[in-house]
Formats: sequence, structure tokens, C-alpha cells
Amino acid sequence: MGHPEQITAINWQERFTLPPNLRKWLTVLLAIGLVLIGIGLVIAFTHAHEATPSHSAGHAAPWLRRLSANLLITAVYFLGISVLSLFFMAVGYAANAGWYVMIQRVPQTFARFLPIGVLLLVSVIGSLFSVLYEWTHPEVVSKDPILQHKSSYLNLPFFFIRLLVIIGGWLLFWRGFIRNWENLDSTGDIRYFHNLRRLAGGFIVFFALSWSVASWDWLMSTSPHWFSTMFAVYNFANLWITTLCLITFTVALLKLNGFLSGVNDSHIHDLGKFVFAFSIFWTYIFYGQFMLIWYANIPEETFWFYERIRAHVNPQYVPVFFLTLILNFLFPLLGLMSASIKRNKVWLMVVTAVLLFTHWLDTFMVVMPSVAGHVGGLGAMEVGFFLAGISGFGWYAAKQLEKAPYLLPQHHPYLEESMHHSYEPI
Repeated sequence: MGHPEQITAINWQERFTLPPNLRKWLTVLLAIGLVLIGIGLVIAFTHAHEATPSHSAGHAAPWLRRLSANLLITAVYFLGISVLSLFFMAVGYAANAGWYVMIQRVPQTFARFLPIGVLLLVSVIGSLFSVLYEWTHPEVVSKDPILQHKSSYLNLPFFFIRLLVIIGGWLLFWRGFIRNWENLDSTGDIRYFHNLRRLAGGFIVFFALSWSVASWDWLMSTSPHWFSTMFAVYNFANLWITTLCLITFTVALLKLNGFLSGVNDSHIHDLGKFVFAFSIFWTYIFYGQFMLIWYANIPEETFWFYERIRAHVNPQYVPVFFLTLILNFLFPLLGLMSASIKRNKVWLMVVTAVLLFTHWLDTFMVVMPSVAGHVGGLGAMEVGFFLAGISGFGWYAAKQLEKAPYLLPQHHPYLEESMHHSYEPI
């Protein structure tokens, strides 16, 4: 059954203006984040003399290794959200779906961050590659048979060629999507929708290949002796659920503030189902990777987890590792199991806000122990980067939404289907 009382209340000309209360929260979070980053840097400088060289990334000062790790985490996290927002839209076009049309302005807005995310990543890697990746040091490679064996792949010229191909491809597809989105919005010409469907098919194939290579290059090679055949899909699962959480949080927040009049409880419910389902998927991939490495017990694989779960090696990472596992699995499993609770916008915001941080911790656990080793950890600097990053991303998204002609689509061919979208829980 439909919800006619929701359909008749749609305001097709609604525009977005950042409410004062949200403006205040974004400002406060940004200020707190910057203060915490400053405090973290002071602490890192103060205790720099207490640190001893580590086996990984030991060519740089401890404070620089920790700062570099934070910058890489931030760049990958927010670039991942932007490119996976584009992937969210591409999957919708490829599947010929119609339910998401009323919420599409949110992932479209996140996808517009892609050029900034690319610039951030290139700046971080281009200026700090010698700190982030020990395989970039010839004197280290010359004494290490494993790195010598991998040098045909892990070398700077080939690394940057792959980097340029990946981000160049993403930007080309991004430009195609943006142009056709704008043309479809303004003219309603069905040809632009068919262009989007063709673009979606090509992008999904390119994304599958490029994301795998990007995961190996930008993240897994921070620990170049380690390898996992499941890491690319694990990294996808982590940032995919992150993207779904941010989309869900934003849609619920906008709805509570009186925007997105065309979005009904069934749209909210479907977003909750996505968050619930892919939280279980993330757990499955996490378990599959960990269990296979643990069972095989091959030293070339097990050391990566050993550095993260053994208190006598790096005690500061052990509680974070288990906290991440518990909150990323049990919290959404128990908190979103009920069909009716997936329609509770306030509770969805609570769940997704927690998951945004805990999946950021997942990226943190990949990068920080490998780059900073025992001189790294979860402290003021790390929390500051998360808060400053999420508030900065929020400011950008708000400004882009304010520039949009309307919050709701005007000419999408599946607009009627999305408007009447309905799901009644049993």
C-alpha cells in the first residue's frame, strides 16, 4: 500500500539552506578537531625524544610518521566516500532501480567531493611517500630479499603511473556523471538517462579493477612484506559501509530538519537495511581474512595481525582492534535487527554516527601500526583529524546542496516509482 499523505505533501521546489543549529555544530566540531590536532602535535613533539627507531618507516622522526599516517587515513577515508558515492549511483543505474531517486541528491553531493579528495591524496602521497612506504628507500630494498622480489611492482615510477591511471579514470567518469546529471535535471531529456546507464556499466568494471590496485598500493604497501588476497574486498567493505552510513545519516538529518519532503519511511527503512546487511558483509570479510591467516599460520602473513593484537608488541592497538570488531558487528546487528527500528530516524543517526567513527578506526588500524609502529596510537591528534575531516566534509556537502537547483529531482524517468515507494514490515 502507498502513503498518499506523504505524496501530497511533497514540495518540489524546496531548496536547501544550512540551518543555524547545524551550522553551529559543524563549526564546533571543526574547532574541536583543530584544537585536538594541535594538542596532539605538541604531545608528539614533546615525547619525540622518548621514541626509539622502529623496524618500519624508521627514516623519519616519530612525530612525522604519526602525522603522515593520520594524513593518509584522512585522505583515503574521504576520497573513498566520494568515489563510493559515485559507485552507489552507478549501481542504481545499472540495476535499473527507482527507489533511491528521492534521496539521490545526497550521494550526488558526496560524489562532487572527488576532485578535492584526489588533490588531497596526491598531495599526501606525493610529499610523504618516503615516510609512508619503506619500499621507496633503495638502501632498504637492497638488504631485503622480499622487497627485491616485489620491486618490479613496488617501485616509484610504476607506482605513480598506476596512481595517475586510477585517479584519471575516476575523474573522467566523474565528469561524465556530473554533466549528464545536470543536463537531465535541467532538460528532462531521456537520452541523458541512457548516457548515465552506459556510464554506470563502464564505471563499475573500471572501479572493480582500479579499487583493487588502489587498495594494494595506497594501503597494503604501507606494510610491504604482508599480503592478503582478500584485502581489496576488505577495504571495499569497510569504506562501502562507511559511505552507506554517511548517506543514511545525512538523509535522516535532513528529514528531521524539514527537508526532503519526498522521502518517506520506506526510503529510510531501505537505507537502514543497507547499513544492517553490509555490516554483516563486513564482518564476513573480516572473519574470512583473519581466520584463513590464523589457520594457515604462515609467518609472512601472521605478523600483520601479530602487531595489532599482541599486547607485548603494541599494547595501544589491542583495545582498538577488539573495539572495532565489536562495534562494527554487534552494534548494528543488535541495533538494527528489528524492521520497525530501521524507520526510526533518530536511532539510525545514532547507529550510523557510531559506525562512521568505528569504520574510520578500521582504516586507522590498517595504516597507523604499519607507518608509525609503536610510536603511533589513538589519541588527541587522531580524534582531531576525524572530527576536523568529518566537519570539513560536512561544510563542503552543505555548500554543494545549497547550490543545487532543487533538493528533489525534477525529471528523472523513475521519479513516480520513487515517489510511491512503499514497504510494509510484516
